[in-house]
Amino acid sequence: TVQWAMARDGLKPDLLVRAPRQQTLLEVLTRYGNGYPVSDLLDATGVRREVLRRLVRRGAAWLEERPEPAPVSYTRGSGAALVPYEGGAEQALSRGRASWVWRTPSTESAAAAAAVVNAAVRRGRQALVLAPEIREIEALMKAFEKLLPAGITVAPYHSRLGRHRSAVHEAAGRGEVDVLIGTRTAALVPMARLGAVCVVDEPNEAHRASPGYEGIPIHVRDLVIARGWAEGSPVVFLSPCPSVRLYAPEGGVLRLPAWKPTRWPSVAVVDMRGTGALLSLALLDACRRSIRLGERVGVVVNRLGSAASVSCNRCGFVWMCPTCDLPLKLYGALDGASSPEENFLFCSYCGYRKSVTGGCPACGSERLSGFGLTTERVREELAVALDVEVGVLAVDLKESVPIVVGTARRVLEWEWDLTVIPDADSLLFGGAGSIEKGFRFLYVAAEVSRSRLLVQTRSPDNHVLREALRGDYETFAAKELSKRRALKYPPYAHLAEVTLEGSEEMVRSTLESRLRPTLGNGVELLDPVLLAVPSLPEGEKRRVWRALLRGRKRSAVAEAASLVARLASETPGSSNLKACINIDPEEV
Repeated sequence: TVQWAMARDGLKPDLLVRAPRQQTLLEVLTRYGNGYPVSDLLDATGVRREVLRRLVRRGAAWLEERPEPAPVSYTRGSGAALVPYEGGAEQALSRGRASWVWRTPSTESAAAAAAVVNAAVRRGRQALVLAPEIREIEALMKAFEKLLPAGITVAPYHSRLGRHRSAVHEAAGRGEVDVLIGTRTAALVPMARLGAVCVVDEPNEAHRASPGYEGIPIHVRDLVIARGWAEGSPVVFLSPCPSVRLYAPEGGVLRLPAWKPTRWPSVAVVDMRGTGALLSLALLDACRRSIRLGERVGVVVNRLGSAASVSCNRCGFVWMCPTCDLPLKLYGALDGASSPEENFLFCSYCGYRKSVTGGCPACGSERLSGFGLTTERVREELAVALDVEVGVLAVDLKESVPIVVGTARRVLEWEWDLTVIPDADSLLFGGAGSIEKGFRFLYVAAEVSRSRLLVQTRSPDNHVLREALRGDYETFAAKELSKRRALKYPPYAHLAEVTLEGSEEMVRSTLESRLRPTLGNGVELLDPVLLAVPSLPEGEKRRVWRALLRGRKRSAVAEAASLVARLASETPGSSNLKACINIDPEEV
């Protein structure tokens, strides 16, 4: 509720001539017969609350509590821009509680979502739209106000609303809001007559809570599919590159006709095999040309820390797990200064381990390097080679800087005349799920390129790279799903990621002696993998380990993960294990 102030009828402000601040308040309240919110009144007049209390004690004004109004906006468009998308929206809403994937370019997602919303409102129902972050909600609010026919009520729902969020929550439940646009927590807001749910940028990792940070890490897609089924409402997922686990035919999610991008840039792939250079001459020449033409250049650097995988500089060979067909990750360094026990390659999925010593098995070269460049290193190299100011993209974008370096998340929010990816391999070679993320990054990089996209790689024949740069999502998804089926990855199996912190003896005793003999219902335990060595006092032997449980039944996998948590909690004294459980992680 909100406190309002009102003036008593028949009083004249000039009666308070000896109390000028009270007189000011009374003058304002007299002009507003229906009252004025107290907080706004005090802000507008610059008067303290005690002055208002004195006015009330005199009997010149009175206060009352009213329900707080929701921050609702009204649309003012004509709906004409939605005509191309009406067919797909009507098809989705005609099937009741079905779930749909609608592949639309990123630039068209607002219009496609508005079409779904409009179809629901025309049926006298409400619509729920979920976006990954607050800035996307604000952009959708502005877009919907222009796109939707006039008179439709739209309200946001996110953490920055403060006390206004409860007002929106109540208004949606009473049916006073036609369209609710919110972050993932809005998936649980009650609505009086829900008619459609639309998830924008479905694969975005912000749609899923972080493990151990915001409670149970459940992806919003699972929540809204369950809610749509329970309330008989269709659910539409929008993305140019939806998650393959959602796109899989076995998942039961239907597909709407895809929209192809209206433009695609010219693509140049620079083969970096045989060179140890950070930036090629082709890349530098392309940047110089753009600078001469007064164009904007965006440079995407994926990793800010140490390398994740290892490749050969001469032939481009990447060390892969012989069982899982995933790139092996580097633990330690390549300088050979430490012992083999401290420097090795390992598979984060099955625990396979290999020494980092020796040359390339394909060509014999000892010129090995790890993936991953830092934004600062790339910025310095470009500034020296091009003799221009190079910016690092953070919150604000300096229009005067011709070249900007940043992570994919920030750079790909903007459009560029030339988009540069100096290390595509760091996008593609990671754990299970990171290949899919790399495809999306490359695809979106092409979308945001107005004319040209330049990519450096030591794996120019990689099929994921080729398909992303062609914009061929269907071929990529078919190959990726076939691979996942053979290797029993999601969506053809369920996983539980179990992270344990403790001594190696305690971890192996818990997993091998106490857990493995109890497993049933088709659940298997993959060998634990050492992830990190936390900063601990000398002599302390605690480590961070990760083990995976895999099975076809989600309930059985979850039950086995719960058992791990119970076993960890039962370890005695100061040697107890710390356990974190993540069911069906997006990436491992």
